[in-house]
Amino acid sequence: MKNKSKLIQLFIFILAIFIAAPIYAKSPDVSNDKDVQEILEQGWQLLSVMHKDKTSLDKGIALYKNALEKYPQNKELLSWKVAEMTFKKADEERDKDKREQLYKETLSYSQKAIQIDPQSNGGHYWAGLAYVRLAELAGVFSAVGQVNKAKKEFEKTISINPEHRFAILSNAVLAAIYLGLPWPMSDNKRAEKYAAEAVKEDPNLTLASVNLGKAYLSLKKYDKARAELNRCLSTKSPTYVWDAELYDWPGARKLLKEIENKK
Repeated sequence: MKNKSKLIQLFIFILAIFIAAPIYAKSPDVSNDKDVQEILEQGWQLLSVMHKDKTSLDKGIALYKNALEKYPQNKELLSWKVAEMTFKKADEERDKDKREQLYKETLSYSQKAIQIDPQSNGGHYWAGLAYVRLAELAGVFSAVGQVNKAKKEFEKTISINPEHRFAILSNAVLAAIYLGLPWPMSDNKRAEKYAAEAVKEDPNLTLASVNLGKAYLSLKKYDKARAELNRCLSTKSPTYVWDAELYDWPGARKLLKEIENKK
């Protein structure tokens, strides 16, 4: 039960990664097909208002599913876009059974993208997140297996293109996982490695910054922890403003208070 509780705490901790409102005015995803690009822009606008209008997620799912039928030449991209929207909808669903079904659908569409293109960044990334959420809903033994699958998906995302936005987020998620897992699965040195890589690729990703500070703290590198947490708090243009204000900056302040007198 203790391990199960720790796993649940882990997933609550990394929830902030997934509820952030998009900061891009335009879709960061690109298609050579002009019509498909217009659909991506429509979908991105729907995603950007999800915190105000939850029906936008249903509209987005319908938009991408219709596009899948109309533009089969873009099936890989559109499959993981369905997965993305479905994941967001699942996170808003309060009924446990319905939520689990939506995460399974997320995984299914992600795997379709991977089947079409084994190097699909979006496919592997959203599959990883689906496994994380399914682990949250599973029993403790099943959860461990799901977390291991999630780690493999995130590691694959990074290996495909370390500079891709999903790879950077994958590093941040992996850092959170290794920091939050119960012993003996936790690994503070790996957490430091993944968080440092995410910070290197995107210094404005405050989630990665606060995780790096936490990794330093766990390794008793107090001076480095203070420096990174203060850098996090001084970030002027966070990649995800919502995350920074609601989670990362308060988290950084709390950690700084904890190590106030440590040397």
